[in-house]
Amino acid sequence: MRLILVRHGETDWNHQRRLQGQHDLPLNELGIAQAALIARSLQKETVEAIYTSPLRRALETAEAINRFHRLPIKGIDGLKEISAGELDGVQVADVKCKYPEFYRLWTINAAAARLPGGESLPEVQERVWESVQGILNNGHSGKVIVVSHFFVILSLLCKTLDLSLSEFRRFGMNVASITTLDFFGSQARLVCFNDTCHLG
Repeated sequence: MRLILVRHGETDWNHQRRLQGQHDLPLNELGIAQAALIARSLQKETVEAIYTSPLRRALETAEAINRFHRLPIKGIDGLKEISAGELDGVQVADVKCKYPEFYRLWTINAAAARLPGGESLPEVQERVWESVQGILNNGHSGKVIVVSHFFVILSLLCKTLDLSLSEFRRFGMNVASITTLDFFGSQARLVCFNDTCHLG
């Protein structure tokens, strides 16, 4: 089975460099355009199913993609972005001064840090892997699209590539990008990462 992982299009908080976690923002004007470009790039794919995080930015991206496929879109709570707790809406540049203890631990060992009032990366990875296992067990043999978020996709990559969660920093992943994994049973091979060619 081929898993086509799509990171949602841009929101205002992406543009403003704010952490948005599970805050339910829609796509902004650029994000809507990006979702349309993603959809065009995937329109000729023979897709068996489309799964998405139920957060609006992901769902709106999935709906744009589905205009060419007309499939039932299946929302999965386990594909939501990390719960950022108190960091929701905080600009990335301000985290160090506003939450120094968290920032120190996050810098040393991100996998051991819990976002203040939110989740830890191991908790995210556990629910994401459970969700993906559910998809794998649904009998798909072809291509499946999953629309989700930064930490969701990177935690899945760390799991399938047998990397420590703190290694996520070695990956740069843009909004509206496409990453592809081929699964052979429970084993996976990274086929494509952070493809943004469709954005021109």
